[in-house]
Amino acid sequence: MLKIKNLNFPKKDVFIGALVLVVLVVAFVIFNSLSIPVARSWDIKVGYFAILSTFIILVAGLVVNAKDIIQTIQTHRPSSKSLLILSAILAFFLLFILANIENSHRVLSDETSWESMGLQMFFEQSGGVCNEGVWSDGILHCVTEVNNFKGKALAFVYSIVFLFAEPGRDTALLVNLPLYLLSLIFFFFSLSIWFKSEKLALAATAFLGGMPIYLLQSRSASTEVLYIFLLTALMSWYASISPKQVTWKHFLLTVPLLGFFAQTRQETVFAFIPFALYYVSYFREKVYRLPLFVVSVIAVSWPSINTMAAYRGYDFQGGEHAAHSLANLWFNLQSNIEIMLNFKENAAFGGIMKNPFYTSFTIILLFSTGWLLGRLLISKKYKRGALLAILFSVQIFVILLNVSGTFQIDINQRYVLVALPLFALIMALGLKDFLSTVLKIKSDKSSTLVLILSIVLSVGLAFFHVFSYRMNMLYYKNKLLVEEHYLNTHLKTYPKESVFIYSRPWQMLASGHSSFSERTFMNWSTEEFLSWMKKTNNNIYIVRGQDGYGEVNKKSRVVGFKTTNQIEIILKDYKTKRLLIESRPFGYPLTIHQLISKKGFSHYTQNMTFSEWNGQFILMKKNFEDSIRYDVMVNDSLNEGKVLSENVDTLWLDSNQVQNGLNRALLLMYMPDGDTFKVYKDFFKPSPNAVLLSEMPFASSEQSWGQLRLNQTVEGRPFSLDGESFRYGLGVHAKSKNTFDLNGSFSTFEAMAGLDDESACGDGASFVVLADGRELFRSLKMYSRDKQKVSLPMQGVRRLELVVEEGDNIDCDHAVWANAWLRRVE
Repeated sequence: MLKIKNLNFPKKDVFIGALVLVVLVVAFVIFNSLSIPVARSWDIKVGYFAILSTFIILVAGLVVNAKDIIQTIQTHRPSSKSLLILSAILAFFLLFILANIENSHRVLSDETSWESMGLQMFFEQSGGVCNEGVWSDGILHCVTEVNNFKGKALAFVYSIVFLFAEPGRDTALLVNLPLYLLSLIFFFFSLSIWFKSEKLALAATAFLGGMPIYLLQSRSASTEVLYIFLLTALMSWYASISPKQVTWKHFLLTVPLLGFFAQTRQETVFAFIPFALYYVSYFREKVYRLPLFVVSVIAVSWPSINTMAAYRGYDFQGGEHAAHSLANLWFNLQSNIEIMLNFKENAAFGGIMKNPFYTSFTIILLFSTGWLLGRLLISKKYKRGALLAILFSVQIFVILLNVSGTFQIDINQRYVLVALPLFALIMALGLKDFLSTVLKIKSDKSSTLVLILSIVLSVGLAFFHVFSYRMNMLYYKNKLLVEEHYLNTHLKTYPKESVFIYSRPWQMLASGHSSFSERTFMNWSTEEFLSWMKKTNNNIYIVRGQDGYGEVNKKSRVVGFKTTNQIEIILKDYKTKRLLIESRPFGYPLTIHQLISKKGFSHYTQNMTFSEWNGQFILMKKNFEDSIRYDVMVNDSLNEGKVLSENVDTLWLDSNQVQNGLNRALLLMYMPDGDTFKVYKDFFKPSPNAVLLSEMPFASSEQSWGQLRLNQTVEGRPFSLDGESFRYGLGVHAKSKNTFDLNGSFSTFEAMAGLDDESACGDGASFVVLADGRELFRSLKMYSRDKQKVSLPMQGVRRLELVVEEGDNIDCDHAVWANAWLRRVE
């Protein structure tokens, strides 16, 4: 025996604890050592397959444990009377919800991002959120994919549901109601076993089902409903399999359930200790059991742990305290209890509740919590249950430590859902224990009284506040929700091929509309804009909603962003036709403008297209009758005085002007209205004596943000330097270094260096070229729209290094080595 102070621990227990500690430390080191780009890449590339693997294990666990599940249901089958009461409770809540609660979003940005992630899982089997994309023939083609640090479990559920119903927002909003009803069944089943009182279990179930915020979220796309469903499923499974009965096969169901549970909210992994402690006697029997359990849970929880330990999250919230602090904990605890008490805000008949909490429920919760704590401290009652509850509540305190853990942010009041099952359990148990202990009412009778009280309050308060439910309670004041609901209906009248420029493009995608952000649109070259106008039959629209007015309040605890400046620039730079202005439902003008043309580019310019094939000719098309005079420059050779008269014509390039390797053609089109349209075309003529750098193998590549991309920017877009397009090159991000082994085989290196036009917020970067460690070139600090031609001798150089150095920071340093290529020694 090993003695520590006054506690005796068998050496085996100490060894087991040491093994678990080693597992946790190793896991932390692995995940914490991941760079942000690697963590993000894993999340997108492997996230879907990780949760799919967990789902397969879950199905296998259900099959393996089918006999035990059936036997448990038979053994613990509730009485017919209890089943009748449970059915009545479920029927009431279902009918009340369908009659009085609208099926709509109540968090919006999170909910629609999970829907978009579900679409991405369904169509592309990827783990990220489709942030921008195009719908075509019922299929979403994702253009830009980003990470999300929670909600992967709900997105996966959507991807399954989309197999049987139309993929998108409206289908996703149907998922939570059945999860709500099933959670009440699981909750009752588990508590009827643990309480050994079906009446008390029914009382707790009525309290849980009657919580206003749970009723509202049952008709939304919130991940917290799935959280409660999975928690109550785990409770049922744990209640069914006692510590004396548990074997290895039961963990085939336990572990994947915990994996899905972890991927509902990022704080959920902090609630896992009680799920191990419950079976502590089983784990102590063999040294390997608990470490193996911990390894298994980490494996199935990987996406959640990956994003927490390595992704780092976002920095877009303010407040008077640090992002995570004890000051937040105290402030949030006080403000949340005050809001849940709702003394000043609970409405009388005809009014609307400001917050989705019943004063009476909160009073019962506070009283029952105090009473049970007193019983624990004075009478030593409920010690094991209290320990499990406290350890489970660690996640709640993690939420309260966060700057956004206050219910003063109305959309974050849903965070309380993680505690609702515990609240309902405490409310029922505390009242019953008080009646039995103080009033000396027999156990069965006190359970009956608590059951009656829970049903009367849940049903009575639902009817009392029916108007509040019909008006969507506090959420009716959230104008973003009103805006989303309005757009979801209104935009269905637009042509299917339409593209919408909007601050929340993932939201548009979830509703079945093609969409890009304002920033992405601003980075389109003129050719890209013309191409999209052609693809959409001129149906490109800019939607200006709440995000398009005012500035971000950086002192606020509320997550927020604004696109005011981008929208105003777009409206200034483009000719538009306003199709909608609607202010009454929002308090600000929701407008939709159709984009007609880009200012400075004539009708003629926007009705011409160009394409080239193999560097031999350029195919030109125009959609008007006028003839066009134009000049052509191939590399440095100018050909003047050409005329395009036919609607389709071919410009054959002079072979004497085309060199081996990289070539650049510039067409100067002189339009009848006086506009001059510049068209750049890059093409590479294959030769043993020339090679594109983007086709060379890398000796090494490293950069501080994102991933190196070939022939496109770090964000996956065509190169554009001061409005001039380039076809080839390396898209990198400061700070970066890309190394190539040349082995003395080349004579010249050429490129155009600069920060891409999408780098609108950076503080500049410098471009450096090293040959065998010797600096051959260093630019001045370059900013967005700056570019500099690079032409350097490479004779005898064995190793070429292209370096981009950041300014004071790396923000928006989207660097480009455009049209980079090498001539061989001849």
